[in-house]
Amino acid sequence: MWFRNLIPYRLQDVPPYDAEAAAEQLSAFAFEPCQALEAARAGWVPPLGPGAPLVHAAAGCLLFCLQEESKLLPASVIREAVDERVGQREAAEHRKVRKRERDRIRDEVVTDLLPRAFSRHKRTWGYIDTETGFLVVDAGSERQAEHFTEQLRQAWGSLPVIPPETGESPGAVMTRWLAQQRLPGDVELGEEAVLEDPRAEGCEVRVKRQDLTADEIRAHIDAGKRVRRLALSWGERLTGVLDANLTLNRFKFLDIVREQTGDREAESEAERLDGDFALMALELRAFFPRLLEFFGGER
Repeated sequence: MWFRNLIPYRLQDVPPYDAEAAAEQLSAFAFEPCQALEAARAGWVPPLGPGAPLVHAAAGCLLFCLQEESKLLPASVIREAVDERVGQREAAEHRKVRKRERDRIRDEVVTDLLPRAFSRHKRTWGYIDTETGFLVVDAGSERQAEHFTEQLRQAWGSLPVIPPETGESPGAVMTRWLAQQRLPGDVELGEEAVLEDPRAEGCEVRVKRQDLTADEIRAHIDAGKRVRRLALSWGERLTGVLDANLTLNRFKFLDIVREQTGDREAESEAERLDGDFALMALELRAFFPRLLEFFGGER
């Protein structure tokens, strides 16, 4: 149970640390497979696997898992089937099929193909820290995270969340780190960065496996570029690529944290996931306040 991406939100109304009450909220929106003519469906599943509660509680946090099912209907398959039916109708009736009729034929094709389409499943995890008031979503994009929060809000009825705001611009602070070569004592630079020119839309420089203290990086900053993404590690405990919007991609804990699991032998997969999640949640509870401090504290 190790998240790979972190998209944090600040909860404006923190729910109580009550897994049973939270599960009751989500129960009406539990996942059900797509019906024959449905193209997609989303719902909640037990985070620790079948037979477990719909919401898992550990270390003052509530863990959720959203499952999505979508039918795979390649555009090329639909197009070929539509072309075939249009050709048959034009040959039989000796007339040209117009756009409106072609659209109706396309709808018929999709309806016929959906029951035979393969399904793709995707899961998104997230948790609420009831002690700090953060919602953290493991999502590779803001769009995926927003879909998770929308589904959670629908189940809860009302769950207002906002991205955390800091006193200083994270992009400006990270740019200063590189320009002055002065970082907080518990932060180390990685070897990846994205710098963009705020004066020219789409103008950016991406570097990987690069010494970020090199003169060429400083030259980009002197030319007016600003840091948007920066690879770093914190306290020799975790590493990732930090975005100016305070999201972390390719996030992972370093050995010093993972070794805290010790040599314990979990009796089941659910027990192992529970232990990993509790450790991860406690580490992030310490990290997020420090992350905000880097940028002038939370506003």
